[in-house]
Amino acid sequence: MNTPTVERPNTVIAGISGFGTYVPKTRISAEELARDANIPLEKLTEGIGFTHIHKASDDEHPFTMGLEAAKEALLDAGLVGEEIDLVIFVSAGDYDYRFWCPSSAVVREIGCHHAYAFEVRNGCAGGNLACNVAMGLMERDPSINHALVICADTLTRVVSPKIPECRPILYFGDGAAAVVLTRNHPRYQFLSFSEHTDGDLGDLLRVEAGGTRMPIKPGFNEWEKTFSCVDELAFATLVNQIYLKEYLSVMNKALDRSGMMASQIEYVLMNQIKNSLRIHIMNGMGIPEDHTYISMGEFGHIGPADCLFTMAKAHREGLLPEGKLAILAASGLGFSWSASVIRC
Repeated sequence: MNTPTVERPNTVIAGISGFGTYVPKTRISAEELARDANIPLEKLTEGIGFTHIHKASDDEHPFTMGLEAAKEALLDAGLVGEEIDLVIFVSAGDYDYRFWCPSSAVVREIGCHHAYAFEVRNGCAGGNLACNVAMGLMERDPSINHALVICADTLTRVVSPKIPECRPILYFGDGAAAVVLTRNHPRYQFLSFSEHTDGDLGDLLRVEAGGTRMPIKPGFNEWEKTFSCVDELAFATLVNQIYLKEYLSVMNKALDRSGMMASQIEYVLMNQIKNSLRIHIMNGMGIPEDHTYISMGEFGHIGPADCLFTMAKAHREGLLPEGKLAILAASGLGFSWSASVIRC
């Protein structure tokens, strides 16, 4: 029996037509965090490389911050809400409410009532993943011409400098970034994608309380377990033995799949990590250390928004010449890594 041939549509190329960002006005200094954590200031400023983070106020949440970034991205793209066909909301999953869909609320607020909307959770690699998921849906559904990807988190709410197990992640800050992906747009086209997950690291970062295993109910008093506590030794092992190797691996695989070489890459856009790791990644790719955008100093690490946030910053400052190649790379909770080659 002959198997029928399935006709596949032509491979879709989509580019970023609009950028949006949002950060809270409240700033917390590294000095304050170091004092509260009772650790040397240099561990934060020189070791990790930040002087401030931004902290959401009581009325700022993943949805509200993401919505502001989304509105800015729409304005930058020259579009109105009704023109958006797909909405993807990316977060660590600590939304404004439990058991809730912030993407649906975005549909309501921007008025794209015909759009399909859903959430993506892949830690800090989620923004990169969501852009490629959007392209895959564009390929399957020719009616999708504009996709809105929103990344937003309030990570400071799961970190306490007074809890020793939070010390490895004191650089977590709050913020949001959004992009509009448009079919056949000539700028910032996604050419390839690579990804990998190491399941052995799945429990490295997690908040113990609030899930089904440890619900918060009357009488609960283990409030330290409502924060993301980290085994500092295991975290150091990840960084020293696994992290760099996997980061470079997905970047090189993305290059292979695009048919490009590292020597052709003009710029690297990545999630914000400690100084030494960033330098090792750039050197490992053979790309000059200054050919990346560093937002860590002022904003810290803002989760899945990081790589799109730095891309927006680099775009606005004219650091991404049209036609040049860049790599969008990220790592995230899970533990996962992802990379995309982009033609600027």
